[in-house]
Amino acid sequence: MTVTTTETYPDSGAETLLVRLRGLMPTLAESERAVGRLVLDQPAETARIGISELARRAGTSATTVTRFCRSIGLSGYQELRLLLAVVGYKQEAAGRQLPIGDAAEIAADDPLPAITRKVAIASQQAIQDTLETFDLSALASAVEVLSGARKVDIYGVGSSDVVVADLHHKLSHLGLIAVAYSDVHRSIASAAHLGKGDVAIGVSHSGRTAEVLDPMRVARERGAVTVAVTNYPHSPLADQVDIILASAGQEDVLFRTGATVSRIAQLYVTDCLFVALAQHRGEQTWQAFENVHQAVSSRTGERARSRRTN
Repeated sequence: MTVTTTETYPDSGAETLLVRLRGLMPTLAESERAVGRLVLDQPAETARIGISELARRAGTSATTVTRFCRSIGLSGYQELRLLLAVVGYKQEAAGRQLPIGDAAEIAADDPLPAITRKVAIASQQAIQDTLETFDLSALASAVEVLSGARKVDIYGVGSSDVVVADLHHKLSHLGLIAVAYSDVHRSIASAAHLGKGDVAIGVSHSGRTAEVLDPMRVARERGAVTVAVTNYPHSPLADQVDIILASAGQEDVLFRTGATVSRIAQLYVTDCLFVALAQHRGEQTWQAFENVHQAVSSRTGERARSRRTN
């Protein structure tokens, strides 16, 4: 089955400008990233200054600022200023300035109240950013192919392994034949046996994890439909799959310890996938839930009877 989806964010306006910029930052040249950091940290202030002043503050040139604008899909600095002015207005109207850059990072001397607040803000922002950029047509395509899948392989390592395990648990509860892999050799071996009617899901924040890229490549070569859950819709993983489910979590906002925020965003994406799939399958979902309930209840009853007789 061939599924065609867009590989770009669905909205290129002010609503998603900062989210898109965060996703593109790793792909920019260092001089352009310096401009990007200022834009992310001070969107309203950037909207008020000219191109020469922004270049001075970023330690670069006006030509680099113009190149930066084009790299993120804008026509030039005037369009950037206009969009940032809208962003700043909406933030002020909401009575808050979102801690997008350094303000959201946890400092070595932060007290516990600051840590708990920053973690909450970063997690909430990751979910909100993902919601605002969610490609619903891609989600619908993923639901469609999973609903009729013969078998589902899920690949992920490191912090993404938590997301893989959770998604495996949810799909199994829906009655799908799903298997989760975190070992690359087992992943590739399983992918080699996939074919038409099967689905392979790769979970990688960066979209560059070799342990995920390799089995996903094999799965696609064998004819399986491939789905990526990643923060970067222009990454090597995204480039080789049929369906992209993009998250929007800042990996570096919390010391990068366990990629906390990116995991929250990925879990939000897979939760949406699970709920939409459960709804789509209708009566099959309720029957699957009932089968699981009966099996678990039967085991619990047997253990209780065993304790009474011993």
